[in-house]
Amino acid sequence: MKWIVVSDNHGEQGVLHEIYDKYREADLFLHIGDSEFDYDDTELSLYQRVKGNCDFDPRFPIEDQGKMQDVPYFFTHGHRYEVKGSRNVLSAHAKNARAKFAFYGHSHVALCELIDGVYCINPGSISQTRGRWEETYAMIEFDRELKNASLTFLNRNHEEIDKQILAL
Repeated sequence: MKWIVVSDNHGEQGVLHEIYDKYREADLFLHIGDSEFDYDDTELSLYQRVKGNCDFDPRFPIEDQGKMQDVPYFFTHGHRYEVKGSRNVLSAHAKNARAKFAFYGHSHVALCELIDGVYCINPGSISQTRGRWEETYAMIEFDRELKNASLTFLNRNHEEIDKQILAL
């Protein structure tokens, strides 16, 4: 199972199509907000999506959750969860939703933290990084037994920037 997570393209067109085309076989595509597109934009419609602080279409949900092959996830942009200070509020919401993963954006900094049993993952910004790395997105690949996953941060050329193994 493979998941692709992208955030904060801030109106840049084409990049979401490019990532989708590269990983067309992936099982899940998430956009974590600040696309600055309409909710039903053709490019954005390829992804499950939530509202960022720069998204104004009222059809965007603030948060959402799901489950794929018994792996529950929660996602939100993060601007209403104080993610620039800490990810404790985010982790608590995800844990309350019984999620193992909490995906968020907003800070434009790629990061993975395990907080109270929840992996809080920011894919970084695909268009405007504020972190130590260039613009990034994230790919999570699960082993067959769903005991471990690899989290890879990739740049716009789809090259690996960092890889971590996550114990589930």
